[in-house]
Amino acid sequence: MDAPKKNVTIDDLAVMVAGGFEGVNKRLDKVEGRLGIVEGKLEKVEDRLSTVEGRLGSLETSMEGLRSSVNNYLELSDKRYLELKARQNILANWVKEIGEKTGVKVDLEDLEKVS
Repeated sequence: MDAPKKNVTIDDLAVMVAGGFEGVNKRLDKVEGRLGIVEGKLEKVEDRLSTVEGRLGSLETSMEGLRSSVNNYLELSDKRYLELKARQNILANWVKEIGEKTGVKVDLEDLEKVS
């Protein structure tokens, strides 16, 4: 059957609306607290973003230093490789000449296998 109707006054409605707003305000305070909103500004979030930006800048600087070090190492290793290859060619020519002058047969392909 139908429930009896209750008369609701304007005062009752005002109390219910005020209670609803109070609940919403409490939830908003929690959200603002988590976001760090103080006087309408996102202070905690901005501070954290500033910290992240600073750390990213530091990482970029470190990466540039590493990139520079690796490039220098590669240049030096390429240079050293070419120096050793030239030295090997000089030694191979000396061995070949000594072999020809002494009558000893020298197979330069054996030298290639060693390198």
